[in-house]
Amino acid sequence: MRAGPTDEVLAGTPLWSCRVSSWLGGQLLAATIPVSGGRYSAKADQDVPEKLSMTVPRFAPAVDGGDVFDWRPTSTGHPLARFGQQLDITIIVESSTTGDVWETRVGRVIITDWTDDDLGTITVTGEGMLGAIRDAKLLAPTTPSGTLTTEAQRLLPAGMGVSFDAALVDRACPTSMSWSEDRLGAFHDIANAWPALLRTDEWGQVVFRAPLPTVPVPVLKLTDGENGTVVAAPRSDTRKDAYNTVIATSSASGSNADIRGIAQITSGPMSVNGPYFPVVMKYSSPLIDSQATANAAARTMLDNSTRPAQSVPVSLAPDPRVDLDDAVEIDRGTDQPLWGWVTGYDLPLTAMDGAMRIDVGVPA
Repeated sequence: MRAGPTDEVLAGTPLWSCRVSSWLGGQLLAATIPVSGGRYSAKADQDVPEKLSMTVPRFAPAVDGGDVFDWRPTSTGHPLARFGQQLDITIIVESSTTGDVWETRVGRVIITDWTDDDLGTITVTGEGMLGAIRDAKLLAPTTPSGTLTTEAQRLLPAGMGVSFDAALVDRACPTSMSWSEDRLGAFHDIANAWPALLRTDEWGQVVFRAPLPTVPVPVLKLTDGENGTVVAAPRSDTRKDAYNTVIATSSASGSNADIRGIAQITSGPMSVNGPYFPVVMKYSSPLIDSQATANAAARTMLDNSTRPAQSVPVSLAPDPRVDLDDAVEIDRGTDQPLWGWVTGYDLPLTAMDGAMRIDVGVPA
């Protein structure tokens, strides 16, 4: 969970705004873009989780003043052009009673598109920094020369950073394999085989997080009623991609070829022994080099597949603290409280953009 305002402030009527700045390399192009509306969202099950869509008046001074500026890109160095320009997004919340201000940095995106509606509005879209890794295909297959950590560092495009959760145990990569041209695919392969969660932080840095625990320990409680922030919390469920069996094998040749890890749900409504029937996903990687790593990869991928199946889409007062993988408790006062993990969120940039939505994956 990110740092930010207190529950009491968010349950009131705080002032809500954003600060979006534009960078090209190490050069600041615009410190405060005059955003008139938009949303910043993320979904854990997408290769590039983070997305941004915002609107800007074509002619307006920057938020911090100055002359009227044309915000339609007119050159490769314009703040909203798509030649490597990156946008830093910060949410600003001010208490309407005390005047205290909280600034929560939520992410960094690279601009992918802009359009001018010819009616005075520029719409800009962007995506998280994993998109830069996806686009930077390797020019030729390459052979690993170190560990999971050093390979992630070596494969990272220039100018990007990476960090690793201290709970992850590093190990050597087989030298008999090679990475294909799919650079982002290599990062996902490293994460799946480790096992780890591949994410980016609020600075756009790549992060390998430790897998989530079996039982969520909530860091945030969402409540309804007086002093609460929950507006609605309908529920849904799907069988699609809700596997109850994962088989992880090594695709390396030689002695590792027979390694096979199997994880199954053997009790409850999704049990392989019940009327749900087996629903199997297979995963293979040359990075799986032992029975222990095969078992760990299978178990983590099974947990990840079942988490978003039973989903609670929660509409609530905007909260900049919420991040992917946060464990939350939903208490509406009528049913039993629900515990789960944040699998997606949709955060408004301005007070005019409405409520926030988060998707909470509840264990089956």
